[in-house]
Amino acid sequence: MTTEDIKITADRQEVHLGEEFTVLIAPRELGRGDRVVEGVAYVIAVDDSYSMEIRADSSTDEFADPNNPDDASRKQVAEAGVRELVAALPRGAHVDVLTFAQNTGLRFSGTAGELQRRGRWNGNIDDERRWTNIEGALQRAYQQLDQQRAASRRVVLFSDGIPNFGETDPGRLAALARDAADRELHTDVIGIGAGADFGLLERLAPTGLPEHVASRAGAAEAMKQITARFAAFGRDVVAGSGELSLEINPSFPVLGVYQLDPTRRRVDGALADGGGRRPSRVRLKLGVIGAGEEGQPLYALKLRAPERISAGPMPVLKATGSLGTGRDSRQLAPGQIALRTVDNPMSPILQPDLKRQIDAIELDREINGRIAAAASKAERERIYQEGVGRARRIPDPDLAAAYQRASGGLRDGLDPKDVANEARAASSRSSTKSKREWFQQIPVETPDEIRARRRQQSLDDDDDDDEYGGDAYGSGTYGSGTYGSGTYGSGGSSAYGSGRGSGTYGSGSGSGTYDRGSGTYGGPPTLPPDAPTAPPPGREPR
Repeated sequence: MTTEDIKITADRQEVHLGEEFTVLIAPRELGRGDRVVEGVAYVIAVDDSYSMEIRADSSTDEFADPNNPDDASRKQVAEAGVRELVAALPRGAHVDVLTFAQNTGLRFSGTAGELQRRGRWNGNIDDERRWTNIEGALQRAYQQLDQQRAASRRVVLFSDGIPNFGETDPGRLAALARDAADRELHTDVIGIGAGADFGLLERLAPTGLPEHVASRAGAAEAMKQITARFAAFGRDVVAGSGELSLEINPSFPVLGVYQLDPTRRRVDGALADGGGRRPSRVRLKLGVIGAGEEGQPLYALKLRAPERISAGPMPVLKATGSLGTGRDSRQLAPGQIALRTVDNPMSPILQPDLKRQIDAIELDREINGRIAAAASKAERERIYQEGVGRARRIPDPDLAAAYQRASGGLRDGLDPKDVANEARAASSRSSTKSKREWFQQIPVETPDEIRARRRQQSLDDDDDDDEYGGDAYGSGTYGSGTYGSGTYGSGGSSAYGSGRGSGTYGSGSGSGTYDRGSGTYGGPPTLPPDAPTAPPPGREPR
C-alpha cells in the first residue's frame, strides 16, 4: 500500500458497495540528510497605514494613546510579533523588513542576530500612510527573496485592512502568491482586527499559514504565539517545495480533496474530473517540507466505492511526485493503492480519525457560510453554539473550543467580523497528533482469512479424531497465517506490497493500466450477488 517515497493508505482494508471512504496521501518523512540546499531567508512586510495606530483591543476603532505604554496599538502588536519571530529564527538567517501603506520601503536587511540587536526600524512617512497596497508589498517582498538562495524562503505579511491601492482584485492577488509559490517563495499571513479580510489573506497563503489576531485583551501575547509557530514551521526545511499528481480510477468518484497538515482546509481547484472511463486527476502543491514527522504535509481524498463486488483488490489511485524545482528537483518513486469492494455494510473502519478530520473541515465550511449570511448577533450566537455541539459529536474538541470562544466574543461585544476571522483562523490550524499511526497497518483478520481458517478447521476436525491434535496456533491465526507469513507477514510479492498471493493485497491479472479488467479501467470481475463477505469477529456494525 505504500512506497518508499509516497505513502498512501485508506481508512479501511475493504469498502462496502457505494460507501464513502478516505485515502490519506503524503510524501515520506524526510531527514536532514535529504536536504539539498541550506539556509533560511525571510521577508517581513508590516502594514504601516494609519489604521495600524488603532488600539489593539479596541472594538470601536479608537486610536491608542502614544504617551501610554500600556495602551498598545495594532502596530505595536505587530512589532512584538516580528521580534518574537526573529528571535526564534537561526541567528544567521537572512531577514528583510518592509513597511507598506500606498508605497513600500525596505527598512532593514541583514541577519536575524543583527536585527535582534537593533530592535527597531523606521516606518513610512506620514503622507504615505493613507492607503493599503498589498500588491506593492508582495511584489517587493518576492523581489527581495528572489535574490536569496536558501531552502526556506518565506514572506510574512501583517495587515489590518483590505487592499485599496494598487491591485485590489482578490483573484489576481491570489495568483501573484501562487506564482511565487511555484518559485519556492511561500507566504504566511496574519490579519489584525475587524478590518482585515481573512478570506483574501487566506488565499494569499496557498502553501503557507493563515492566522488572525482579534481585538481582544492579550492581543500581543496571541501574536507572539502565532509568530513563534511560523518560525518553527520555516526554520528546519529540507525541501523548498513539493508536488504530488494523483490519477484516480473513474470507478471511484472523488467527493473532496483536503489538506490536513500543516493547515486544515478543503482544497478547491485541485481536482480535474475525467468522466466516463477517463481517470480523475488531482494536483497537490505541497509547499515546503520539513524534517521528520512535524514537517510532513498530509492530504486526504474522500471517495465513493463502486456499486459492484470485486473478486480481489481493485486499483483506486496511483501517485507520482517530485521535490524541489529546477536543478534541485528530485522525482519520487510512484505509489498506488488498491482496495476490495464488498457487500458488507459492517466492514470495519480501522482509522476513524481520518473521517473525523474531513467531517470537521466540512462542518467548518458550513458554519462559516452561515455566519457570513447571518443578519443579527443573536443568530450568529445560535450558529456558533450549534457548531459547538456538532463539533463535540464528531468529536473535535479544538473546533468546539474555537466556536465556544467565538460565541463568547460576540457576547463580550467584539466586532462580528473580527470574531469570524479569529474562528476561521483557529479552525484552519492542523489538529493532527500522530501522523505515523495513520500509516501503520492495523492487524485484522480479513473475511478471506476467516473463511480459509474455518475451512481448515473443518478439515482438521474431519481428519483428526484427537480433540487436541489440531494446530490452530501453529499454522493458523497466530502462526504462519494472519500474523505469520500471510497477509501481514512476508509472503509472496504482489502488485501492492508484500503479502499472500491470493489475499487482500495479493497479485492479480489484467491487461490495462489498472489491471483486472479488459480495458484500462475495466474493473475487477464481478461476484454473484449472493456472495457477501462476513465482518471480522467482534466488530460492531456502524
